Amino acid sequence: MAASLARHAARDWENPEVIAINKRRAHVPLRSFTTPEQAFQHFRLASEAPSSPRILSLNGGAWRFRLFEQPEEVPAAFADADFDASQWAQASSPASSSPIASLSRCSHSMHVAVPTNWECQGFGRPQYTNFVYPFPVNPPFVPEDNPTGCYQLTFAAPAGEADHRQVQSPCSSRLAAFLVFEGVDSAFYCWLNGQFVGYSQDSRLPAEFDVTELLSPGGDNVLAVQVLKWSDGSYLEDQDMWWLSGIHRDVYLLLKPREHIADFCARTPLQFDGAGALVGATLDFEVHVEGSSAAALQGLTVQAVLYRCNEAGEVDPAGAQACQVAELASQLQPVWAAADTRGRSGAGSAYAGARATLSLDMLSLPGGAASLRLWSAEQPHLYLLLLSLSSSGGGEGGGRRVLEWEACQVGFRHAEVKGRQLLHNGQAVMMKGVNRHEHDQLCGKTVSLEGMVQDICLMKRFNFNAVRCSHYPNNTLWYELCNKYGLYVVDEANVETHGFDPALCNNHLNPACSPLWLNAIVDRGVRMFERDKNHPAIILWSLGNESGYGAAHLAMAGYLRARDSSRPVHYEGGGSRTAATDIICPMYARVHQILKLADEPDCLHGTPAACTGGFIWDWVDQALLKEEQLPSGGTRRYWAYGGDYGDSPNDAQFVCNGLVWPDRMPHPAAYEVKHLQAPLAVSLAAAAGGGGDGQPAGEARLRLRNKQHFSDTADLALRWRVLVDGAPVAAAGSREGWRALAPARPLPPQGEAVVALGVSWAELAQQAQQAAEPQLEVQALLAGDCLWAAAGHEVLTVQLPLDGLLPARGAAGGTAPASDPQQQQEEQQQEEQAAPLTVQQDGSGITVSGGTAGISWRLHFDGATGALARWTVGSNGGSDGGEHLLAAPLAPCVFRAPTDNDKGGSGGSSYAARREEWKAAGLDRLEVAPGSVTLSASQQQQQPGGVDVRCSFVLRPGEQQEAAAAPVEEGVGVGEVGGAHWLSEEQPTSVDVAAAEQSGGRTEGAICCQVTYTVSRDGSLRMRWEVDATDALPAALAPGLDKSLPRVGLALGVPSRLQRVQWYGRGPHECYPDRKAGAVLRRHCVESIEQLHVPYVYPSESGGRADVRWVALGDRGGGGGLLAAAAGAGSSMQASAAGAWPPLCAAARACPCVSASPFSVRAFEQARHDHELQPSGFTWLHLDHRHMGLGGDDSWSPTVHKEYLVPPGRYSFSLLLSPLPAGSSGGDEAAQRETAAWKALL
Repeated sequence: MAASLARHAARDWENPEVIAINKRRAHVPLRSFTTPEQAFQHFRLASEAPSSPRILSLNGGAWRFRLFEQPEEVPAAFADADFDASQWAQASSPASSSPIASLSRCSHSMHVAVPTNWECQGFGRPQYTNFVYPFPVNPPFVPEDNPTGCYQLTFAAPAGEADHRQVQSPCSSRLAAFLVFEGVDSAFYCWLNGQFVGYSQDSRLPAEFDVTELLSPGGDNVLAVQVLKWSDGSYLEDQDMWWLSGIHRDVYLLLKPREHIADFCARTPLQFDGAGALVGATLDFEVHVEGSSAAALQGLTVQAVLYRCNEAGEVDPAGAQACQVAELASQLQPVWAAADTRGRSGAGSAYAGARATLSLDMLSLPGGAASLRLWSAEQPHLYLLLLSLSSSGGGEGGGRRVLEWEACQVGFRHAEVKGRQLLHNGQAVMMKGVNRHEHDQLCGKTVSLEGMVQDICLMKRFNFNAVRCSHYPNNTLWYELCNKYGLYVVDEANVETHGFDPALCNNHLNPACSPLWLNAIVDRGVRMFERDKNHPAIILWSLGNESGYGAAHLAMAGYLRARDSSRPVHYEGGGSRTAATDIICPMYARVHQILKLADEPDCLHGTPAACTGGFIWDWVDQALLKEEQLPSGGTRRYWAYGGDYGDSPNDAQFVCNGLVWPDRMPHPAAYEVKHLQAPLAVSLAAAAGGGGDGQPAGEARLRLRNKQHFSDTADLALRWRVLVDGAPVAAAGSREGWRALAPARPLPPQGEAVVALGVSWAELAQQAQQAAEPQLEVQALLAGDCLWAAAGHEVLTVQLPLDGLLPARGAAGGTAPASDPQQQQEEQQQEEQAAPLTVQQDGSGITVSGGTAGISWRLHFDGATGALARWTVGSNGGSDGGEHLLAAPLAPCVFRAPTDNDKGGSGGSSYAARREEWKAAGLDRLEVAPGSVTLSASQQQQQPGGVDVRCSFVLRPGEQQEAAAAPVEEGVGVGEVGGAHWLSEEQPTSVDVAAAEQSGGRTEGAICCQVTYTVSRDGSLRMRWEVDATDALPAALAPGLDKSLPRVGLALGVPSRLQRVQWYGRGPHECYPDRKAGAVLRRHCVESIEQLHVPYVYPSESGGRADVRWVALGDRGGGGGLLAAAAGAGSSMQASAAGAWPPLCAAARACPCVSASPFSVRAFEQARHDHELQPSGFTWLHLDHRHMGLGGDDSWSPTVHKEYLVPPGRYSFSLLLSPLPAGSSGGDEAAQRETAAWKALL
């Protein structure tokens, strides 16, 4: 125990010059297989269980554990072999059996699972910060209250090789034993059988110790591990993620012969000629061998066998012989550098070293360059390199005896920067990447093999080809899976010190500039490389993230460049143009900056000039699944973020920036990304000749462009169909209308072709003759099964408008579609049966009633507000006993529950918090100003029998409710700086808000509204709205900021019985004006309002559907419903913003955004978690004429592009509301009727 006390006295965890004690140097993953079949089995990557019998996993739930508040509180005898940890079971247990629990006590014990962070098992509390350190920044010191977890495990060690069903090594009496911790956060000591083993920092790379002399073979062994939550290493691990502690990756005992393979490096240098043809390819590898002595290494041989893997990236043991490509061998040459002397007391006990070097000219093999398959993310062709170490004699028939096998995947690849391009295997490539944290909603930083495969398959299905390991080296299995499935990887050193210099303006404060931290930083890059050097998927090495720029980065870059000439180095810190980086890699650059950098705008559309792509932040919402007890005695699980565990400081929901939820369900935004980075581009081909009217003639054709760099399109099955107003036109053999599209031959990489549809433009016109909006829809599907998706997986859907392109159709949308004769007859009969309208006006307002075909209805317009307040439909003469179509009055709405992007900004610069905007302007509490309402009724002149109800009123902010008086919490996660410093531009969010506030003036304005309600004899209601929002945001605005309203539209409540929703617009998923390219324009239907809800971890504006022509809400029980449709024809509603009132015919044919939700805007604004949303008891229907975009260049500054803003101005729009008869909701027939009603308005 003296060693333990000495370690505490030394406080190694507060000394940056002590990063390890007795820790062996880094090397590639070693498994010491005892047969080739075990290697083949491992690289199937089908199980986390070791296939090698020489790996003894120490994972599991047998570890005893206790958490102490300080390392000094750990019992003095903890490290002793006879320490009785069973007494810990009598200590207090976690306060809850929840997967994640916030505890008030810090000292308790139980058995825990390894690997998993202790906070995820109910010990301590998780804490999330973006860049703020959770303790005072006083390097290298950490808080005295430093939670310390003590683990104890008793395990049985094998007695020798016989226990592993292997013959004993002739060179030594027994095996060498190495204790391996793949990942421990943040620092730890360990003891085996009471003897000190070692100490380690760097929570994302393995710590390996030689315990050969400490292990008790054939008996019980006691392993004690003491983990400190904070160490000086924590200063280097300030990544944007949860602070979680403990053993979070595998722990195992690796047994190897005393003479064994210690490390090996495989390189695949390639040469290409000027035309891109492969002219040189070799496989070079170097093998390091350790032994008990130099004499023991004599006579040993390294043999290498190269196998070609199948399409699944595997070697089938039954056909291994047929897959063998080459075999070669080499004798060992003594070299001191091959041996690791760490943990040895002197030369007499140290290992001796030797190495073998081998080289294989791949083009000299049968088939030459034609038979060599190169690795890329599109075509991840793999080979398996099997190395064996053998000794002379002792084998069968007196031959050589194999001591062990090691293996790795090999992919022939080479990356370089040349001519301002990132080249992979001689071709410029576009990185379509995403940043990925290791995150599991239950186990924190422990991600299972199944979870990794799920992530990779999702990335491939959403057309990603690259992933950045942000911001640390990942589990070794992740790289092996990326090698197999095909993803380019940016491997990043575990270095981030963002909290030292949040605004990136005091670089000298970063540890990278201090010689005291030089070794600690560089070591992280060195060990990353030495572990991961053989993975073909790695295309770039990264020096870390947001750590400033100093000598440590230059030293790390120098090491990587010296050790590896086949991969460039990446680092953004210091301005992304420093000598430490080969890639100019600015974070969060604005579009205009990217264009400036690329010098060629077309690079954004797939032509890799100087732009080589990027990586989206980020992959997964890093929420944890928290379980809490309810007063009722039950439990509730929900996704928790910063602050939900009482953790402070915290950065709240900024941890949730992902494209997928914590359970890996894709966000709606993921479908946008999938569409934009699809591997195929499709457009209408220009006709060879046209008719006299200037429209295309002859055969209809498409232009296809293959955006892939190495693959042709043979693996894609193409098809097309015609859509008429969102519905498919049936084709022979296909009710859905699909027809095969077959190019004469697959398109080569980067190739283009014009492909005929097999029909003429005249035939397309015939199919679309009744359409107001004809479209050609093209899909690319997977032609066959692959590792990451099944045949039929949708790779891309493209919709090509045909408006104005078809013969006999005008450029503005074509001839008016002919009405259905039966429909005309039904409408005429209804008109004849309709009763005259009755108008009653009194002090309460105006009531219009009528009826037709046995159905009666009544509309009431409130005299105090001018709103349509009640609408009943029934068979009893329109009495109040009929069905109510309104649950809340119809009224203008210009506010939305602020999204995180809306709150992005600091110092009052965000849309939601500016002095003159949104909350301060009172947009969330607008009321009809007393005395401003005028209301009158008259006979409709253009529609005999109709009634016009005209109303005008003024909206002004009401009294601010005390509960809502708190200022908007803006700038969650502010401190990220991107897109400015690297181009020497002014930071876009750097605005003088204070100066604008000092200028005085009003913050609250007014909105003037005029509306004409036209009530028809059939019971429908047509509205023309004129909204003057010029004075809605009256206060002065700081230079650099643009005013915008959240929305301009209408909101109304409809009864909750109307659950079935059909719409013709974009969908089926959520989409908004600036995020709708991946949403198809069709007729969609859901059976429940709940299906439209998007359960974001932090509630806000959500659930919208863009470009909606009509929406119908129906009663699944057979009752009546309600139709809402945009009225008018012409250009988009987005065109009308200011100036003179536009005529009615200029209104839009679609609402830019429609949403239906059981939750009000206020409910979304007040809730902090999805389960906290309070339903209104009815459905809120929003019909927006304009809706501000979502932005997303980043989430901490105002980034909505100007074309998607809603500037204060005057807006005019028309809408139709119409009751639907009972039993008419749902189905194709109903959709056709509702489309016809919409088309009649055009």
